[in-house]
Amino acid sequence: MKIWTSLKVSIVGLALATLPSAAFATPTYSGLNTITAVVAFQSGNVLFTIGSAPNSPWSTCNVNHQFTINTSTASGAAIYQNIIRAEQDAKNVYVVGKGTCTLISGAEDVDFVQINP
Repeated sequence: MKIWTSLKVSIVGLALATLPSAAFATPTYSGLNTITAVVAFQSGNVLFTIGSAPNSPWSTCNVNHQFTINTSTASGAAIYQNIIRAEQDAKNVYVVGKGTCTLISGAEDVDFVQINP
């Protein structure tokens, strides 16, 4: 019985060790910020830059205060509309990243964007 318990603990430990590092990624929280630039690519990816350094925690892959979304999904298209509206109306936003940079290297994937009045 004791051997079986040790074996189960070893298997669980091995499984956790093989998870991709993205599973443990630290997301970026922008704090109250402005959007200073928006670039839309033919691939459907949109890159945008916030006006100042994000608040802690700071994702190690986000190198230039930049975030990215994929507009080919319904959620990505909705976030893109919020980004454009916030930039055009000079509204402050909170941006929360996922802690990963899979769409564009150096730009963090967006979890959500909140527009503030």
